[in-house]
Amino acid sequence: MKNGSAAHMVMRDELRVEAVLENVRRIGDFVRGFGRRLGLTGDTLFDIDLAVEEASTNTVRHAYGSGPAGDILVQLKAEDDAVIITLTDWGLPFKAEVSMPPDVGASLETRTRGGMGLHLIYGLMDSVTRKTASAPGGPNMLVLTKQILD
Repeated sequence: MKNGSAAHMVMRDELRVEAVLENVRRIGDFVRGFGRRLGLTGDTLFDIDLAVEEASTNTVRHAYGSGPAGDILVQLKAEDDAVIITLTDWGLPFKAEVSMPPDVGASLETRTRGGMGLHLIYGLMDSVTRKTASAPGGPNMLVLTKQILD
């Protein structure tokens, strides 16, 4: 771990909140607090915070559609030299085939709307894995991993 922490130390924490925009800040505070307890600073903490904020915002905006907001569960785990963040919702399954990668070379006027958030998340994190429920109501999980080597 960063700043001389013991090898093979595992630290965990979790937060479950209603998936509403007002709670995105609370999720960010939770993630930053966890990172600070690990001794993370600078770019590493910024990358984790921004990726989780973007993923949480996507969940709030898309997972529960026009129905009532459900929950988002944020699980944090620091193990060896990595932070693993799992965001779980029980909303609409994510359809990867609908989400096309953005054409970052296109001009702003011609660029298709959407997709930049996922592009950003993939660029900030070392590993991104999606586990999508087969039907609404099942758990959808986004697992983000960031190496925190000295």
